[in-house]
Amino acid sequence: MATNGDYKKENYDQILVRVKKGKKEEYRQVADEMKLGQMELFRQAVEEFIQNRAGEEFKPEKPESISAADKRLIEEFNRLPVDAQKSLMKFLRAINESKGGGDNGDD
Repeated sequence: MATNGDYKKENYDQILVRVKKGKKEEYRQVADEMKLGQMELFRQAVEEFIQNRAGEEFKPEKPESISAADKRLIEEFNRLPVDAQKSLMKFLRAINESKGGGDNGDD
């Protein structure tokens, strides 16, 4: 007869998530407010991210207003792996903020 541990090993993968000190309690409180377990909160968050954001291409609001050179930059940006896109966006936001620019609403 298979044990609960055997069933889990056969039917589930395990992912370890490390977060900064204090975040675990913050996430627990959010999960409690939503009447979810912490793992279900993480599963739902990842699924929502994948559905809504992963592989998202940058698309300018007014494509007719950008130059040919900018269009080439956007095409090159969209060819980058997602992690490279995120790193580049984080870098550009940091430069913008250091020059006194505010948050432009991008994630």
